[in-house]
Amino acid sequence: MAANFNDPAHPVVQQLAQSTPDQVSPEAAQAAVQALHDQVSPDQLRPVLDQHYANMTPEQLQASIAQMQQALAQQQNQSPQTQQMVAQIDPQTATPQQAAELHAHAHEFHPDAVQKALIAGAGTAAVAGLAVLAARHFSNKP
Repeated sequence: MAANFNDPAHPVVQQLAQSTPDQVSPEAAQAAVQALHDQVSPDQLRPVLDQHYANMTPEQLQASIAQMQQALAQQQNQSPQTQQMVAQIDPQTATPQQAAELHAHAHEFHPDAVQKALIAGAGTAAVAGLAVLAARHFSNKP
């Protein structure tokens, strides 16, 4: 059963919210993060992304941004806004806010890049961390 992030009482969302990232299987984490991106608008996702990237080590942050930039660079229909955003962010000096902004932009305009870079390409711990963080955020939603 896929997580339903629009239902705070959904059993999968509740189970994830009560877990730690190391308790979530890679498959369950990927499925939950895919459902999150399919169900939640970029505006609703942004607070989760802000916290997710703020929790990363500098090395994890650099790797995540580099993966996203690489996936976006491979997109056929890049807008000038996407090209500018990618060019302005240096993975070595990027902030968590820049990472969240890049992720939210990709989520809205290039969902295939998010799938490739952050769901399939990111490390298991990062994906599981995002799944748990999102579940905690949306399970507390009124």
